[in-house]
Amino acid sequence: MTQQSRNEQTLRALYRNFNENNLDGAMALLTEDYEGVEVPTGEVVHGPAGWRRRQELNRAPMPDARVEIVNLIMCGDIAVAEVVNEGTHTAPFPLPNGDIHPPTGNRIRGLSCELYCFRDGRIANGKLYYDFLTVATQLGLPL
Repeated sequence: MTQQSRNEQTLRALYRNFNENNLDGAMALLTEDYEGVEVPTGEVVHGPAGWRRRQELNRAPMPDARVEIVNLIMCGDIAVAEVVNEGTHTAPFPLPNGDIHPPTGNRIRGLSCELYCFRDGRIANGKLYYDFLTVATQLGLPL
């Protein structure tokens, strides 16, 4: 098996662990110096523990959150994934400005493009690009 194939397996395992709410399993796939950036908000997380805190915050308003790969392009130690993020908004949703949006019961569905770099078979960094306007509309936020 090539390193590129192992990297693909690692990324697929990351999404599978997220979908199964196995954050410990997902954290094991990250390097100790992992850095992740959510581009729309500018938030940066460091290390597996930082990644976990971000995922716990992401999952809290939508406990049934799931990610599905639509397209995946691998090139050596780089992966680009187009994914669908879905969940039901059943708990308060923290907004980037610090406000809290109450639960709506709405089904939220949004696309994102995620860029990952691998080192020694683990994920060393990630950049997530997503359309917050679509999510805001589905949440019923005033625009």
